[in-house]
This record gives sequence, structure tokens and C-alpha cells, in this order.
Amino acid sequence: MDKARFMGRMAATLSHDLCNVLATIQQASGLLGDYLSLARKESLKSMGLRPKFKYNDKFEEIIAQVQSSVARGQDMCEHLSHLAHSPDEGQDGSDLNFSVRLLVQLSGRIAKKHKLTLEVGQAPAAVLAEPSQIEVLVVLEAALLGVTWRCREQGNVRLEPGEDGDRVYVDILCQALDAGEAQSLAKSLTGDKPGLLAAEALEGGVRLAFRKAGREA
Repeated sequence: MDKARFMGRMAATLSHDLCNVLATIQQASGLLGDYLSLARKESLKSMGLRPKFKYNDKFEEIIAQVQSSVARGQDMCEHLSHLAHSPDEGQDGSDLNFSVRLLVQLSGRIAKKHKLTLEVGQAPAAVLAEPSQIEVLVVLEAALLGVTWRCREQGNVRLEPGEDGDRVYVDILCQALDAGEAQSLAKSLTGDKPGLLAAEALEGGVRLAFRKAGREA
């Protein structure tokens, strides 16, 4: 866990610095857009005596592309920051709703590689698990990799948190996953993942169960 915390601290630092770099790019491109707009207004006011900048439209297109990429990069920084703080000390369990959303946000590349769409089912209330967030994320990621590989190019994968008595769980579902594959994946996840209470095969998926936070021993 000390290694995980070290990596988390380093990732958090890099995330913060990267966000600052993106903010500078955003401000610079925005200023360039302002100058283009000013030049266009000056051209209009001159009644054609001052010609329009030849590459105005192309520059505006490039600025829009830069701003879009910066916005995407800022979202990635936010997700990286959340991941970096997952191993922090003093965490009292984890919210499966948050963990599922974070994992899906971080797994876009995996889904694209396998030509799948990742969907999130939101539980009506906080679903609090006893294990730490990093322990939950490790389990969820292992299961998601298994499902996406078995279901590649075959539709959607849905992650649904829920609660059942003194257990909380996340169902990872894909209609293309047959019973044998679900059993095999559940078996591969059982026994070697800290924090995981049980991995169970479902029709078209697997259920990852965790101890509910605050339950009586």
C-alpha cells in the first residue's frame, strides 16, 4: 500500500501541473480568438479599406479544436486526480457509485479498442462498501477487462451498483457473455483480490460483492 500511496502522490502532483499547462494553453488560444474577433470588427468598420485576415476562418477552426482538446484534457486531469487520491490514508470505505463512474471514465480507451460502449447504472442512494476505493477499483478493473475481452465488438457493457442485505455489489453485464464465460470469469476473480467478498456468475454477466460499510461484525 505504501507503493500505491507513493504512486498516488506522484500522479496527483503531475495532474496538478498538467492542469496548469492546459489552463495556459486555454488562455492563450482564447486571447488569440479575441484578437481575431477584434481584427474582423476593425475590417468591417473600415468599409473594406482594411481587408479581412486571409486565414481568419481557418484560424478560428484551429482555435476551436485547441479549446475542445483542452476541455478533454481537463476532464482527464480531474479523473487522474481522483485516481491518484484513491490510495490516500484515512479513507473510510468507498462509494460504489463513485468508483464505477470513475472506472468508466478511465476506461474509454479500452472500450474503444474493443468497439464497445460502457454504460453506468446509478443506484438510488450511496452504495457504501467496506474496502478502500483503490481495492474496489482493482477488482472492478480486473472484471471489466475480462468482460470487455470476452464481449469485444458485441454491443454494450453495463455496470450497475446495488445493495443486498449486508453486502453491496457491482454487476457487470453484457448480453454477449454466455454462461460458461461468466462462470470462468467469476472463478478467475475469486480468492486473489483483497476486499472482494465474492464473485458470482449471472445471466449475461458477473456480480462483484463487497462487505457493506458500517455493518455489524
